[in-house]
Order: sequence, then C-alpha cells, then structure tokens
Amino acid sequence: MKTGAVRIGWFLGVFFGALAALAQENGGWECSQAKIRSAQNARLAARAAYPGDTLIDMKYLKLDLTIRPENKYIQGTARHIFTAKSGISEVSLDLTGQLKVSSVTSKGRKLTYSQASNKLKVSLPTKLNAGDSETIDVMYEGTPPTTAFGSFSFGTHGTAKAPVIWSLSEPYGAPDWWPCKDDPADKLDSTQVSITMDKSYVSVSNGTLMSVEINLAANTKTYVWKNRYPISHYLVSVACSNYDSYDLTWEYGGKTMPVRNFVYPEVLTQSVKTQIDRTVDMLTFFSDTFGEYPFITEKYGHAMCGFGGGMEHQTVSSMGGFSESLIAHELAHQWFGDKITCKTWADIFMNEAFASYSEALWAEKRTGKSAYMSNINGHITRAKTVTEPVYISNPKDENLVFNYNLTYGKGAVVLHMLRGVLGDAAFFDVLKGFMASEYAYKSAAINDFRVFAEKRSGKELKYFFDEWVYGTGFPVYKINWLSAGANQLKIEAGQTGTKLFRMPMEVKVTFKDGKAELRIIVIDKATNVFEINDLTGGEVSEVAFDPNGWIMKTMTVGKLQLLGNEPVADESWIYPNPVNDILTIKVPENGAYELEIRDVRGGKVELREISKGKVDVSRLQTGKYFLRVLTAEKAVNGVFVKE
Repeated sequence: MKTGAVRIGWFLGVFFGALAALAQENGGWECSQAKIRSAQNARLAARAAYPGDTLIDMKYLKLDLTIRPENKYIQGTARHIFTAKSGISEVSLDLTGQLKVSSVTSKGRKLTYSQASNKLKVSLPTKLNAGDSETIDVMYEGTPPTTAFGSFSFGTHGTAKAPVIWSLSEPYGAPDWWPCKDDPADKLDSTQVSITMDKSYVSVSNGTLMSVEINLAANTKTYVWKNRYPISHYLVSVACSNYDSYDLTWEYGGKTMPVRNFVYPEVLTQSVKTQIDRTVDMLTFFSDTFGEYPFITEKYGHAMCGFGGGMEHQTVSSMGGFSESLIAHELAHQWFGDKITCKTWADIFMNEAFASYSEALWAEKRTGKSAYMSNINGHITRAKTVTEPVYISNPKDENLVFNYNLTYGKGAVVLHMLRGVLGDAAFFDVLKGFMASEYAYKSAAINDFRVFAEKRSGKELKYFFDEWVYGTGFPVYKINWLSAGANQLKIEAGQTGTKLFRMPMEVKVTFKDGKAELRIIVIDKATNVFEINDLTGGEVSEVAFDPNGWIMKTMTVGKLQLLGNEPVADESWIYPNPVNDILTIKVPENGAYELEIRDVRGGKVELREISKGKVDVSRLQTGKYFLRVLTAEKAVNGVFVKE
C-alpha cells in the first residue's frame, strides 16, 4: 500500500506539474498543490487527531523554540493558558509521538502526564469548574515527523544550498511540531513565538517583532514575535533562513502599516521587488472591498519557504514564489481564512473559495471584466468535472479538502453565481458586512454565511446553497423562444436530468433598432413557459439567455415554430379564443401528433381530446394557458384564454 501510494503521488505530481506549466498564472492552483503535498506527507490517516479536547477553550500560547538544522532537531516549551468548559481534572493536547515530552509543570509544580497515540494527557493540579483558568508549561524535543513540503520542514535554497526551515500546518500538521488543541474553530486570543537559532538566521513568525536577543557565548539569536489578534492553531508559523529584508509601507484611513518581506538573497531581484510592490495596491483594493485589513496594527508580509505555492499564515504568508495571482490569493486569505476561519475542515469553502474568487476580483480591478470572466470561465470548465459537493463529505481526505477543481474552482464559481443572484451592490455589501459581523476574528460554517447573507440581502438563499454547495451537478438547459408580435416574447425553457435546479436567469432582448432590454426569468421545473407582453422596444430581433455568464450550465437555444404560415399575433389556428368549453386546434390532417397544455406556472394540464383537434376545457379555471402541438418535424406553440 505504501509503495503504491508513493507511485500514485509521483504520477500526480508530474501530471499536475505539466498542467501548471501549461495553465495561466493561478495562485489558487499553487496554493492547492502545496497544501495537498503537506497534508499527504504528514500521513494524516494514521493520526486523525482532530478535533482536539472539546472541554477546554484555548486562550494564550507562549512558544519558545530552539531549532537545530544540522540534525533536524527542535526543543520547545509551550505555555498554554486555557479555561474549562465544564468540570475537568485532566486536559488532553495533540502532539505527535515522535516528539517526546520531558516535563509538564504548572506554576513551577510538576504534573503527572502520559503520552500515547499522538495525545498528551495531563492531570491537573486541582479540579477545574466551568470558567476556571489554568496555565501549564510543556517541555518537549525531538525530530518532527515530516518530509519536504510537510508540516515542519528542513530544506535548502540556491546554489549555495543555504538552509531554510518552515512550518505549514494546514490542516492537521500543527501537532507535528508543538502541543496544541487541533481544532481550527478554537482560536487563541494571542500568541508569542520565540525562535532561537544560529546567529546567521533571520527568524520570522506572526505579528510584531518585539526584540532580537543575541547570545554571544552560544553564537545564537532569538527573535521574539508577538501576535495580539485571535489566531487559529494551524496559522501559527515559523520561517527561518538567511533572508534579505525588503520593507514597504502601506497607508490606509490615516493609519500606517509595515509590509515586511523576507526573501532569499538570490531571489530578491528588481523584477521580484516589482512583483512584491503590487501587495500595497492589493491591500488597498481588498480593504475597500472587504473592510480594513484585519491586522493593521501589526503587519503584513511574506516569508519565502521551500515549497511551490503559498500558505496564508496570519500577518506573514509563506511563499514559494511571487506571482501576482499567488500574492492576491494569500493576501485575500487574511480576511477569509484568518480573520474569519472555517469552523471545520468540511467548511473549507469559507477559506479557499473566497481567496480563489478574490484572484478573479483582482484581475477585474487590474484589467477589466474580460480578465475576470476569463478566470471564472476557467473555473467553470474545471468545476464541471467534479462529482463531490463543495461542503466536504470526508474532511479527513486531504486530497478532497484541497481538490483544486472542487474547493478552489467550483467554490469560486459558487461565489460568482451568488454575485449574479444578489447583484453587485448587495453581494459586496454582504461580503463587507460579514467581515464586520459577529463572526469577526472567530470561525464560521458555510451555513452561518448563508444565514447572514439572507438577512443582509433580504433574499432567501437556502435553495441556492442546497443546489450549489451541498449538492452536485449543474443544469442542462434547452431553451426556445418566439417573438409573438411587437413587444411580445414567448419562452419555453426546459431542464434535462433527474435533478432540477432553481436559478434566476437574465434574458437580453435586442430589438430591430439595436436597443436592448434585460429581463429575468426563474427556471425551476423540467418545463417552464414564460410569456412577456410588456416589452418596450417593438419588434424583437435577437434574444440572449444568461448573456453575462452568471450560471454554470450547459445550454442549447433555438426558436419556436408555428404550424404552417398562420400569423403569430392572432393565433387563428386556435379558436375560439377566448374559449368557454370546446377548444378547436388546427392539427395535421395526416400523421401523428401530441398536444400539451400548461398553466402559467408551467404545470402540465391533463385534458382529453373528444375528437381530433377538439379539447373539452370547460373544467379549467379561468386564466391563460399555453398550448403546444408536437409533430415529428416541429413543435408549434400558442396561447389561449379560458373564460
């Protein structure tokens, strides 16, 4: 099994590498592949530690790390402050068995503990009641269980093979290098990370650099980073190498923030600086779109690491390169993923779909609508290949969680379609409002976002999320239309397949004089019949359905036909019209045919012909009805009124 997995992984790596070379620049694809590789190498199936101790609420982490690259060894002390959710006498932390705990203390008092099955269980000095707080210090050491692209990695860069160390903990990798509660929904209120290494290293972590302490006797430097914002455990990070610094300044709303970039010396060319410079404009654009950058009192920036792709570590994204789309993707995560984090890994849509869609928004901002649609249409093509719902059915399967076509591709398409359903003003108001909502600096499930979007926009959206997030597939439409005289239009829109979608669709009507008018129809049945009699432009020349490409679909469009050469306007082949009891329909003299009668909602009405072309409609309720005659050659449509 292990050998087979390695071979499959190699094949997929080659295959997707070829795709990456052929595809346009795409930050989401790079992000997806880096995270899949990291999760695979962490061997998650054997661990399955998630979701951590449910009886505690984590508050504070003070992590002191000493890293020895020469033997890939770490020593750490993790101070945890937590509160009890109910009465407890012990606490359980997640930590790989390959890191050995040497002691656990509380205020200097040694505590009893046991370490087994990737769990550290600690007996507390006294029983805690709900709401009580406790502080424990865990001392541990060992070689983290990882390989390249893993949760804690040792690598090199450049022709000089300079060492580089980095973490990439999403989704389940944090216990590979520090004892934690493995649950993205339980955010720490704040953190302090201290990293001690040989003095040749620059060490980077979340938040603000508080101090750099030099120990001449040991020939080491200790970098102390303080983060004062709530943070999920998997976003705590370290990155260490012989970085050169490239610092920028961003101003917004009267505030000034550093943009700190830690780049390999051989990479920091003028061209790369120009790429990094775009971060400042992106910060302004995303702040205008989503609300002020969430960590503006600290910093934003990048730290280069030894993987191809990126990881949205809070306030300092880990980067394998600096393509424009990758910079945009990881920056957008600071709102969607970091400020508001997915409640479970099944809700990864809350992180990756929004970051992926933000790439399209940035393309739209930079070069216009065509660039936006090019991005979205690429996602639509990929999204049509998936058979899983966007809400992850098996969150322990890292390939599924970070499947590019599904989580990034279809996820972005869902947001594009939601924009079409809500309209631009309401859609962007929902996004900005959500960032300032009760979920700010907390976690949220997909359904939390749906409920918020409904309240904010005033539109019912359960059907939309049921179809596109929790369901699978996409609609296959067959649409025919007929100009029924000046200012009149008839449309018959059908769906094939066992699953029917309910979607509003724009209809662009172009008139003979070149002017156009936009209407909206809602297709929600196998057959939908619409009659529009209040157009304002006169004779219709063309009709376009979903002209702005808001819906992921397959669609064929044609024109309805009349029987013979009868005029459209008076429909003299149906009489009397209006009718009380017997409706006469001109049908073919020879050959087979079928009659269909539907009400204005598209529902089929079952009526029997009393003789050829004569139908008893006396029992119908008063109102308008649509009639269709189907022959082997064509379909003929008309309208009659029952009095």
